[in-house]
Amino acid sequence: MNASSSLTELAAGSTYALHNVIALDGRVGHYPSQARGYAPCNCYLLVEDDEALLLDTGFGIHKDQMLSQIGSLIGPDTSLSIMVLRLNDFLSVGNALPIARHFPIKRLFATIKNAAAALDFESTSQEEAEANAGRFPVELITGNEWVEIGSRKRPVKFNQSPLRLINTRWVYDPASKTLFTSDMFAHSWSESMEPQWSIDAGADETTEEDVRRFLLSTRYWWLEGARTDELRRGIDAIFDAHDIENIAPGYGKLLRGRQTVERHYRMLDTVLRELDRSQTPPVYIPHDKQYYPSKEVRP
Repeated sequence: MNASSSLTELAAGSTYALHNVIALDGRVGHYPSQARGYAPCNCYLLVEDDEALLLDTGFGIHKDQMLSQIGSLIGPDTSLSIMVLRLNDFLSVGNALPIARHFPIKRLFATIKNAAAALDFESTSQEEAEANAGRFPVELITGNEWVEIGSRKRPVKFNQSPLRLINTRWVYDPASKTLFTSDMFAHSWSESMEPQWSIDAGADETTEEDVRRFLLSTRYWWLEGARTDELRRGIDAIFDAHDIENIAPGYGKLLRGRQTVERHYRMLDTVLRELDRSQTPPVYIPHDKQYYPSKEVRP
């Protein structure tokens, strides 16, 4: 690992965030084009004695860092299962094949039978593609169910994301009381290359306007004037069903502690309520609309 890579322990010996930092210079589609600074790309490893579950595999440019991070947390004989939260997002699938070459893959959780084909960026022949797909035994899930990890049967809940643009899963881990939210709650970054990528109640300057601007400047531009009541009910259902002390997005800072979780959950709900077409008329959003004026970018 190097200075742009780090680990955060979410639960002692069992749940880890794997951070690999990218610079925000207008070319990263996950963030507003006007955002400047740095943000972590986050993958997560849930560790048991005989099996670990990896949530997302990271951008290909971070291959060496990802292999080092995983290798520092599990032994060579520990079976590794993989769940990619967004099957058609490079941040989720970029390193699946290199990881499969270094660690024994027990299963690939997926909602479609040919999911392994989306993980292969190397094959130049049908035979090679079939061999690479064979590295990933697929275990089909519905998208809303509990699975068990390791011989101690650690429960983990896969949820269909209640708010998404592309097909996405949110995952809940009772052991760490963490909700892994993929491309939602990813609205925080930093002006500097920080060693710690978390927000807690003592250092939380995020505002509702920050959340609104982030959503409307990225893949959630369509929320302005949408019907958001059902989206809000879906989010409420997940937060009502689970005891959540951490929110862990696929990129951006982690939200740590019950007070921080509750605050960001309420801010999102308020923004969605205000964006509903009962309060905000639907509009066409030009691609270059400036929701983040250059002098008002908040880290």
